[in-house]
Amino acid sequence: MIEATHEFRLPVSPEEAFRWLSDPARDPEWQSACQETRLLNGPARPGCHYEIVFQMVGRRLAFSVEITDFEPGRHSRFAVLDGPFRYVGSYRYAEQEPGTTQVRWTFDVDPGDYFGIMPKSLLKKVLVTQVKKDSRALAERLAQASPTQP
Repeated sequence: MIEATHEFRLPVSPEEAFRWLSDPARDPEWQSACQETRLLNGPARPGCHYEIVFQMVGRRLAFSVEITDFEPGRHSRFAVLDGPFRYVGSYRYAEQEPGTTQVRWTFDVDPGDYFGIMPKSLLKKVLVTQVKKDSRALAERLAQASPTQP
């Protein structure tokens, strides 16, 4: 099992951060490894199922996922139903100062033998590095869209 975490700040309210990070339909807009998503049974909410495709470590990875927790501005959680391996991820949102949100991303993945002899420590580093890069780019994008934010 790989347990990865990363904390980052976004220059928007927790509700706005939640709208970006907890709606799978928006994942291709900010996650560079995400190739596509498709909501299967309506908009993002608890019980929402979706398909998501990533291009990562030279492989195309397709998953069927369910949103298990969905508390706007506070917390969201998702878990794989079907795919090459299992993972569970979550985001927690906390307002830091007016107009900024501290986000805690957690990702627990059991890749099994899917990546062959690749050390799990290297896979964890790849995951965290990608989230750092993507969250930094999203923060910059949101800051440019709202120049009045701190």
